[in-house]
Amino acid sequence: MSAILLSCEGVVHLVAPDTVYLNGQIYCVVPRYRYVEAVAVKEGKFVAVGSNDEIKSLISQTTEVVDLNGKTVLPGLHDMHIHAYLGSYSTLNECHLPRESHMTVTDILECVRQYAKNNPSKPWIVGVDWQPEIMPYINKSQLDGIDSSRPIILYDFSHHNAWVNSKALEIAGIDAHTFDPEGGHIHRDESGEPTGVLIELPAIQLVAKHFPKGGEQEHFEAVKWIVNQLNSHGITGIKEPMTDREILKTYKRLDDENGLHLRVVTNLMYKVPLEISMEEQYALIEDRKKYASSHIFTDFAKMFIDGVPAFKTAAFMQPYLGDEDANDNILVDAEQLKKDLAYLDSMGITVKMHAVGDAAIRVGLDAIEAARAVNGFSGLKHEIAHTTFIHPEDIHRFCALDAVAEFSPMMWFPSDFHTQDKVVIGPERADGKYPIRSVVDTGALAVYGTDWPVVPSFNPWPSLEAMVTRQNPYIVYPGTVNASEALDVVQAIELFTINGARSMYLDNITGSIQVGKSADMIVLDRNPLSIPPTDIRNTKVLCTILEGKTVYEIATNLPTT
Repeated sequence: MSAILLSCEGVVHLVAPDTVYLNGQIYCVVPRYRYVEAVAVKEGKFVAVGSNDEIKSLISQTTEVVDLNGKTVLPGLHDMHIHAYLGSYSTLNECHLPRESHMTVTDILECVRQYAKNNPSKPWIVGVDWQPEIMPYINKSQLDGIDSSRPIILYDFSHHNAWVNSKALEIAGIDAHTFDPEGGHIHRDESGEPTGVLIELPAIQLVAKHFPKGGEQEHFEAVKWIVNQLNSHGITGIKEPMTDREILKTYKRLDDENGLHLRVVTNLMYKVPLEISMEEQYALIEDRKKYASSHIFTDFAKMFIDGVPAFKTAAFMQPYLGDEDANDNILVDAEQLKKDLAYLDSMGITVKMHAVGDAAIRVGLDAIEAARAVNGFSGLKHEIAHTTFIHPEDIHRFCALDAVAEFSPMMWFPSDFHTQDKVVIGPERADGKYPIRSVVDTGALAVYGTDWPVVPSFNPWPSLEAMVTRQNPYIVYPGTVNASEALDVVQAIELFTINGARSMYLDNITGSIQVGKSADMIVLDRNPLSIPPTDIRNTKVLCTILEGKTVYEIATNLPTT
């Protein structure tokens, strides 16, 4: 039989659903707390949401019927800060160092030595993940001992600093007479010779611009891999926080071949001190529309305001421990940033700004305020990435300015990250990080982002647990961090679903299970809303559906008729 439904315009239509899903615990997200038993999907959209009896009445002879067998269903999840393109290529093609803080320089060198031995044909040895504790003990000579004929570059865990060998310095033309680039630092010994440690992106790029980036097909295969991996964890939307032309081309190719089972916001680099010239960054802003599609959204940009606390490159209002004065770590001219933001805002481009320290966050908010003063409210929700240490006087400004606060749970719970912060700024300030509940309570829009591969995993479920418990979900470190800022699980799920969609300007399309929206949903092996919070990390995705099509499913299929 066919079903009689009313469209939002009030016109009567006869609709035979393509698929119905029955007998579920379907949490709609909007409105808050609403559960239903069943949904009907037609041409990739929800056409009915309700009880089993209501949805059964819509079934026709051509309708596929899926029995959820009591399983929990949520909307697809969103990761609003993941370097999916670069992280996937690195995972599949580069050396990964031991991440644990107790790993010694000797342990790390042995890892690199084995990688070099097993990959004799690679022209460069590229690795990632060393921790700041080893910085006083590393030198180019140690890497020279592994291979002096090939350049070696090893990024730290944050990707803001690097350790290189003499060959890499030689290729880059870095010697005792080389000046520090603006915003970066070449570490030197007492005689003025570079030690092989490069601090912050401008210094790293002196070397990084010389190494080959891999072939087009290698990157394409890496992106196909990461899309499948993200779908397997229930992720159906992401923001790529640092996008260049090659990244756009790769996503566009995958989309043209019907393999991009994600919605991707691409934050185009703007005045970012990388090997990509400023002229090319400006040109890509102008060319951005040619890469856009129904799955790729290019009206977004990325800028940096400061660095990271562990290396004392984040910008704070109060000094680091052991320093008399606050460090001037703002990477941009604050007045120029105001002009840049107003310019991009006038072009319809939403800006994500990396800001970790309270001084940097204030500079970012000041820029948003200045753009509002020049342009009025454009409707754009500019975003502070990480939002780690917010000065109490600035918490209310996110709501007042309609700015987005992005939070990275993997960086706040008890961990190496937190230990490093306590060392450089002291326990009291470190323990006050990520005041997420205070921001949410003002009515501001908060979203979730991993910053993978800076963190070891893009699995969203441990992060969701950490938002609720403020504990380490891997039970490696005891205790909590700023426990009064914990969210309840309903609020946390909103950050991962509808809030992410709002920050992408797609909340009329996705982020909740509602009639008229895209049929984006995930089937789970447990209900995160009803289990003990410390079990949320164990959640497994059984099936991921995007636009009504199953894009990931484990071997045990849901029964259909």
